[in-house]
Amino acid sequence: MASLLTTFLAAFILAYVLRPLYKSLVGLGAHKTVSAFLTVLIGFLGVFGLMVLFLSVLQKELPALRQQLPTWLEQIHKLTQPWLDSLALGFDLEKIQETIQTKVSAHLSNNADTLISHGLSTVLNSGQTIIGSIVGLVLIIFVVFYLIIQWEDFFKKMSPMIPPRWLGQTKQILVEIDELLSQYLRGQLLVIAVLSVYYSMGLYFLGVTGAIALGLFTGLAIFIPYIGYGVALILALLSALLQAETGVSILAVLALYIVGQTIESFFLTPKLVGEKIGLHPVLVVFALILFGGWFGFFGILLALPMSAIVLVLGRHLMIFYKNSSWYRGQS
Repeated sequence: MASLLTTFLAAFILAYVLRPLYKSLVGLGAHKTVSAFLTVLIGFLGVFGLMVLFLSVLQKELPALRQQLPTWLEQIHKLTQPWLDSLALGFDLEKIQETIQTKVSAHLSNNADTLISHGLSTVLNSGQTIIGSIVGLVLIIFVVFYLIIQWEDFFKKMSPMIPPRWLGQTKQILVEIDELLSQYLRGQLLVIAVLSVYYSMGLYFLGVTGAIALGLFTGLAIFIPYIGYGVALILALLSALLQAETGVSILAVLALYIVGQTIESFFLTPKLVGEKIGLHPVLVVFALILFGGWFGFFGILLALPMSAIVLVLGRHLMIFYKNSSWYRGQS
């Protein structure tokens, strides 16, 4: 049920985001069906491009990490063994390593049948997950295509279901939500554009390999508050660490991201995004946890826009409550 709800919620949000592009194509004289098809195609090509960008960053970092890992472990061993010996704790890392290898080998030998059955079960579950993801993607594309074309008709058909005495207020709420989300998306896109240029140029001048891809990913990751920045920072520091022998400074990369986070937190987001939503940082974290738990990755991605909707609804609910006879003490 949660997966189905997430699918339709994602489709609704995507349709809302892509509507301006559809209206522009129709305004240029294109047929509605052709405009909707092109809009959906451009939208999903954009999403696919972002996924490729993220995977390209990982593809460059993971092989280098795998090559450097044994060297790092050896350096850690050389650094920690004398310290452990000086403490007279009796630690012998080589003996511990041999013991672990022996235990693991024995466990694998004694539980081979169980591991094989678990492996087959994992493969089957993975296959079902892939099929489910494909079905969900096709469903999202279909629903987005339908909503883009039938957006106005969809809400017109919903109007008779609203009691006449609440119709005006409901329309007012929808208008406020639309204005708030539009301002939020425009502001967020400006923040992403500025930060993408900042991080790409900064990493490039610091000599980081794949600076443009990593900078673009960092700018886009800002869309997910705190989490996106944290992941991007880890990837950037990892990239600098892997290239330390070529003269790339880890401290310089860290300073670049600290300055970028300061600019984003105190100047860009408050002026372009924060004032539009008005969420306290604690509430932002709470929203990320709450919507992430309910709707998974899409919930994290859409936590702020959905929180903005909740704020609008809460504001009108408070007005309704204060205007009620119960609140005023009238019989």
